[in-house]
Amino acid sequence: MTACSDPSSDGVLTIDVNRSDFKVDIPATGELEASNSTTVNVPMGLRGPQSLAWIMDNFSSVKAGDVVARMDGTRESFRLEMEELDYDRLGLDSQIQSQKDKTIDKTLNTDTKLTAEEQELADRFFSEDERVYTKIDIIDQMRNQDYLEAKMDFYGWGLDQHGSQAAAEQELIKLKQQGHKAKINRYSSNLKQMEIVAPHDGLFVAQPGWNGALPVAGDMMWSGMAIGLLPDTSKMQAKLYVLESEALGLAVGKPVTLYLDAYPELALTGELIQLDALAKAKEQDSPVNYFQITVSLDKTMVDIMQPGRQVNAMVHALDLHDVITVPNQALFQKSGEYWVYLKTSAGFKKQNVKLGNRSLNRTVITEGLQQGDTIALTTPPKRNRV
Repeated sequence: MTACSDPSSDGVLTIDVNRSDFKVDIPATGELEASNSTTVNVPMGLRGPQSLAWIMDNFSSVKAGDVVARMDGTRESFRLEMEELDYDRLGLDSQIQSQKDKTIDKTLNTDTKLTAEEQELADRFFSEDERVYTKIDIIDQMRNQDYLEAKMDFYGWGLDQHGSQAAAEQELIKLKQQGHKAKINRYSSNLKQMEIVAPHDGLFVAQPGWNGALPVAGDMMWSGMAIGLLPDTSKMQAKLYVLESEALGLAVGKPVTLYLDAYPELALTGELIQLDALAKAKEQDSPVNYFQITVSLDKTMVDIMQPGRQVNAMVHALDLHDVITVPNQALFQKSGEYWVYLKTSAGFKKQNVKLGNRSLNRTVITEGLQQGDTIALTTPPKRNRV
């Protein structure tokens, strides 16, 4: 820039305005993925958190029905045994209580029968003849009859109450058994769903969790959680990341050129089809934010384009021909108005301009400058302005 400066500009750096092509290519990095994939999930019927005991190696070929992951069933087996033990214990309690109830019922019936016989004898031999019994004996006989009658009423009440109480105790035991039975069914169902199988043939690709880490043995899993994908490798796309600071000009529909890290000489083409609305960090606790974009590929080479392969790409955000551009440092603005300092024979004058597309270091000027104009790269001193 110094070499292009005019010595008569009194130390002000200048640059000549020329028409040229204006291209903006945004770098991106990422990996290949299938356009269509079948998600491999933890079974929906699996209740409660489960520990992952084993998972198939990433990018392994699988057949329909192959086990791709297995949960640790030790805890569920222990819980099932404990519930079955409690259930059986309640069954024994029910039998013991039933025998007790039968014994008590038999005792009450026997006592009732004996008392009825005593009452019959007392009624048969009761006499109020004072020639046979004294008044005291007669009173004792009457009291004995009242006592036997009250005793019969008590046994009758006891039989009714004992029957209701015995039924209630058995119902309580059954309710407790139902609770244990529900848990037994739950743990049995969980044990039947400890293995996760592939729904169809394919290539197993492990799915990162919320923290970006791939699932490993010891991780906790919940019902419905995705642990992997079975991609359709006949149609591939690219998942790419663009630095937030370099994302100016990103838009759906922009053409993209991609290069596989394993085949750097092979240029692939595609189109940006999806763009995240917000930038976010790729790794937990990272201060650097990226926009995630999805690029559809014009051609899929099944032999070399496999899920997970790393790619570098250039998103062609702009490709303008024969336009006037200036460095961003030559632009000045205030209250939405932009200008440059145009060099004239009398000095530098403030020249309002209208802006077009912009990149990180240059801006297209649509009005206000012409081919061959000279502008200042810095603010000229007041003595050099007109």
